[in-house]
Amino acid sequence: MSNDTKTLQWSDAMLLGHGPIDATHKEFVIVVTELQQCTDATAVACLAALEQHLDSHFSMELELMDSTAFPNRNCHMDEHQKVSDAVHQVHELAIVGEVSLEEIKSLAQALVDWFPGHAEYMDSALSAWVSKQMYGGKPVVLRRNLTPDESRVPNQQAA
Repeated sequence: MSNDTKTLQWSDAMLLGHGPIDATHKEFVIVVTELQQCTDATAVACLAALEQHLDSHFSMELELMDSTAFPNRNCHMDEHQKVSDAVHQVHELAIVGEVSLEEIKSLAQALVDWFPGHAEYMDSALSAWVSKQMYGGKPVVLRRNLTPDESRVPNQQAA
């Protein structure tokens, strides 16, 4: 892999203020990190774990969107579908040995690149919407032990 490899590391900077969303995001970071570190021997199992995670992750968010009449549901779900389709396709190819470890790790890197923007914009909007619908206000997020760069995460500063 190239020197451009980035990783995801869970920190309080990633919190959005909705417990189930935050918990599933933490799990996402774990399964994507495992995929980045997979070997030829573990790649198919890591892809299966990722696919299973995405099914539950995206289903949970869909339930939140449907139960609260989230206005941006279709756009959000379209993005989820594209991610699910890509992971499913690579997983199916890996099962029959038609994708290289390098290509699998490229998928992992694409997910690392995709997730922060998705969480910052789409999922933070969902978290704020759900909190407003359920509790009448924005989520309160307490972030501990942040570096100066992390403390400037914009996802909860505007609303």
